[in-house]
Amino acid sequence: MPELLIFNSIVIVMDTIQLEYSIRGKKNKETLLFVHGAGGSMIQFHQQQEFFSAQYKVVLVSLRGHGDSPKPSPNTTDQYALNLFAADIIQLIKDIDLEHIHFVGNSAGGVIGFEVVSQMPEKFLSLTTFGTTGQMKFPKFLAPVFRGFDALMLRYFKNWYLNLMASQTALNEEAKETCLQMFEKAVAAIPHFRYNLVNYDFTGFIAQCPVPYTLIRCEFDKGINGMLKSTLKAMGANPSAKVIELKGVGHVGNLDDPVAFNNCLKDILNKLV
Repeated sequence: MPELLIFNSIVIVMDTIQLEYSIRGKKNKETLLFVHGAGGSMIQFHQQQEFFSAQYKVVLVSLRGHGDSPKPSPNTTDQYALNLFAADIIQLIKDIDLEHIHFVGNSAGGVIGFEVVSQMPEKFLSLTTFGTTGQMKFPKFLAPVFRGFDALMLRYFKNWYLNLMASQTALNEEAKETCLQMFEKAVAAIPHFRYNLVNYDFTGFIAQCPVPYTLIRCEFDKGINGMLKSTLKAMGANPSAKVIELKGVGHVGNLDDPVAFNNCLKDILNKLV
């Protein structure tokens, strides 16, 4: 039987933020670090942790204000800036001494991955994203409009709105239920996080990414797939970047079809050797 390191904890980050995280897998091996998007939590990747822990050290984390990671105080929009999420992850990597990392991010978790890898490329072996676009181009004046709408709906129509979000995020009922569980714990974070996702641009980084970058394009993730033009152009300038098509899944492809997703990611990792 492989030697397993199993650990779940809350870690203090930068003396002010606590992060829920989980480590399972083989000691002294390459690390898989999974990061969720807005409204998610580390439970999104439990099946990936189980699948990959026989070969890798697998680390899951819930971002600030998500899962059992407490919300920041004060719980304001500026506390959910992308650079702060990235700083949290960087501090976590330092605190638990992670090396030889494969970063896997879904949605905004992939955007955070761009920032993290850009700041400490020496720690990483690869970067994989799904449900992520490298550039969001909504006018910045819409950010408070989106935040206000989210806050209004979550205050007065929370159950209906969360169910609507889950139905738009996942394809099958089990995946929708997992999304709903995650969203319910992130109500205080969602409007603020989404405010900070209205307008950003990491295409310059993608074109020159210092580690192999793979975009998993999920077949039924129509919203994100319709915004990939500039991302794909940037990838075309990077010889180590590639697109992998994953059929039959939506925005949270790892929940919609865990077996297909795991096999896809395994193939990506094996080809890096």
